[in-house]
Amino acid sequence: MSVSDSETSSHGGEYKMFRQVTRDRILYEMIKASHSKESRSMWKVLIMDRVTMKVISHSCKMADITDQGVSLVEQVFKRRQPMPGMDVVYFVQPTDEKYNFLLHHITHFDSICIMHAFFLSSNSF
Repeated sequence: MSVSDSETSSHGGEYKMFRQVTRDRILYEMIKASHSKESRSMWKVLIMDRVTMKVISHSCKMADITDQGVSLVEQVFKRRQPMPGMDVVYFVQPTDEKYNFLLHHITHFDSICIMHAFFLSSNSF
């Protein structure tokens, strides 16, 4: 099989299409859509766990993310100071541990920032 055959195979095409769909959903349906009229700044903090970090790194470039207003990307359990002027976008797996973390965030930081939460998949209890 030549290089050109492998680039046009259905498997390669499906991968590129899946990657593009994932990229578009992350950039436009999640990050860009999280900008609201109540936002105090055009910049956001994107907070993720290990799995969602891999999803983003395989589908988006850092320049794509910053073009949508993200100025800082951090891991979910890293200790950080509140950033009162910036919205926070969480993109995490739907686990009890992450739900508890988000509830803690809401109760302690709700008055100083706007929080948006997106989950990698649905989870039924």
